[in-house]
Amino acid sequence: MWDVFAAAASLAFVSPAEPQTVPGDIAGSCELHVWPGSGLNSIYSGWFHGGIVNGAVTGRDGYPAIPAEPIDTANQVVLLKESQPNIILQQQSSRVIFHDAALPSRTIRTATTRIDPSSAPCYAEFIVDDVFFQQDIVDGSFLKILFRYREFGTDAAPRKAFGTWVKTKLVLLPPKPGTDVEAAASELRSAFSNNVKLFAAALLKPAKKKS
Repeated sequence: MWDVFAAAASLAFVSPAEPQTVPGDIAGSCELHVWPGSGLNSIYSGWFHGGIVNGAVTGRDGYPAIPAEPIDTANQVVLLKESQPNIILQQQSSRVIFHDAALPSRTIRTATTRIDPSSAPCYAEFIVDDVFFQQDIVDGSFLKILFRYREFGTDAAPRKAFGTWVKTKLVLLPPKPGTDVEAAASELRSAFSNNVKLFAAALLKPAKKKS
């Protein structure tokens, strides 16, 4: 069944070359670097079993089968590009540079300076960290993503750093017998795009004033 899923996904998306630059203000000197994640993970909790990471996406016995192809790394790049991150992150004057490969987890978590060797005087990083299909017997299914954002000026250290989990409810996954596989794939891609918007809203939300 998931061979059909993979075929539908591959027809809908074409992996872009790395890196791709999308101009904001061509005359501007700011850069926004965007990295996709390494692919879909899963976590499932039920009455009699659960808690094993990736039981669903690896086809482990007793876990609902979930297709990873619709939001694998290559398709995440396409979805991120369609989301126009320079606009939703209010970086309209920045040139957007999309990277084709996911960053190693260690790099994401330990980097204290710019990940890309860019010398742009203003530079930002928007990173897809962890991507999870989460299902439990009580709350249902969600696509849950950890995004990270860092912004630099002329100093080596970031002047702003923010990361948070966001999630979008899924109703077609895990697919039941007779499920339209392309509809399920479309839901997964739409959930990814919605999570990008949710993260942008969280990043730009005004800080609470101290009482």
